[in-house]
Amino acid sequence: MNGPSRSHSYNAVLRLAGVRQLLVSTTLGRTANQMTSLVFILLALRTYHSPVLAGGVVLVQLVAVPVGPFAGALVDRLGSSVMIAVDFLLACLVTTAIAGLYWANLLPVGLFLALVLVGTMTWPFSGAGVKALLPHLVPSALWDRANAVDSVTSVVAMIAGPAVAGTLFGLVGPLAALLTIAALYLVSGLLVLGLPGPKRTKVEPILGQALGGLRYFLANRSLRGLAIAMVPSNASLGILMVAVPVLVLRSLQAGPQMVGFVWAVVGCSSLFSALLMGRLGTKGRERKVLSLSMAGPVPLLLATALFPSVAMTFALAAVLGACLGPGDVALFSLRQRSVDPAWYGRAIAVSMTLNSSGGALGGGIGGVLAQASPEIAIAVAAAVATAGAILALLIPHSRPAGPAGPNLAPDPAVGAGCPA
Repeated sequence: MNGPSRSHSYNAVLRLAGVRQLLVSTTLGRTANQMTSLVFILLALRTYHSPVLAGGVVLVQLVAVPVGPFAGALVDRLGSSVMIAVDFLLACLVTTAIAGLYWANLLPVGLFLALVLVGTMTWPFSGAGVKALLPHLVPSALWDRANAVDSVTSVVAMIAGPAVAGTLFGLVGPLAALLTIAALYLVSGLLVLGLPGPKRTKVEPILGQALGGLRYFLANRSLRGLAIAMVPSNASLGILMVAVPVLVLRSLQAGPQMVGFVWAVVGCSSLFSALLMGRLGTKGRERKVLSLSMAGPVPLLLATALFPSVAMTFALAAVLGACLGPGDVALFSLRQRSVDPAWYGRAIAVSMTLNSSGGALGGGIGGVLAQASPEIAIAVAAAVATAGAILALLIPHSRPAGPAGPNLAPDPAVGAGCPA
């Protein structure tokens, strides 16, 4: 690398040891996640004919919230790559079980929800694992670029996952879609094993580590404020996860393929905006970027609720994606800059699971509202997103606490020599 611009380029990120392997694994795993979300919702709508069940499929993700602190402790104790693999491989087993039971016509509603719940419990392992591992592979000067690239893997998954899932579900059937998901989880879980992580010395009991991560989160003003803003923002997206498929299938009388293509447009639009924001950087502007990303789709949400049509739905998807990309980059960067590297696993796991609880709650609310009217559900999503945008501007500023965190004992699980 011959100069500052080259040393801070996207290519510089991709040339770092382990980064490409992590990105390929997470791209496949996230694609499987996107396919899973849509296929389960389509199963609820087409097989069980219940928007409320579709919302329940999203709502059960709340089970991950109490798992978060323990997931972070396990990430710091056993290593990020191990816990990422555990999540993906368990998801493979659960998806295969659902596929087999569906094929045998032995999948009642209760068992379906129970299996979805089991598969959801471990998602903080991969979520926290990726977010904790990436800063250890990438120097802090490249975090915005790395976060943009990481966001792109989510976007690629958002493009490919729904499009493939909707097409397979509509043309071949749920079984083919479920088996494809299981294969993706298997490959992604095996691929990530062996990636290097932070050095560790001795460890304390896992309950103490989990509680330490929770205390660190509660003592960090920025992380607390971020959760307060992200819960309503993610609740808005959770409502849309259920309301948009119901709108497309019921009100617009289209098929599963169109549902997949709508979410693929969200991903395409988000791809370009995330790359642009990664190049521009977010340092010092994270709160404004977050607020604008939450408020940006509100006019189109209201327009879609009032004048639902195929064209309006795709316009909403394009605007929603254009706002999600910069919001993701700002979110990841703000969280990393607010946390000492020694606490990435636990603090980020708690932060991620609490933030995502809004999406689970939104899915449950969206299912109930969409049962009556998907248009009403979309209007409610607009109001909730507006609340999140206001709260994002109020996120407090704070410097990352040292390895001990404010008023905490030193962290014995991680050595001081963190590369990030």
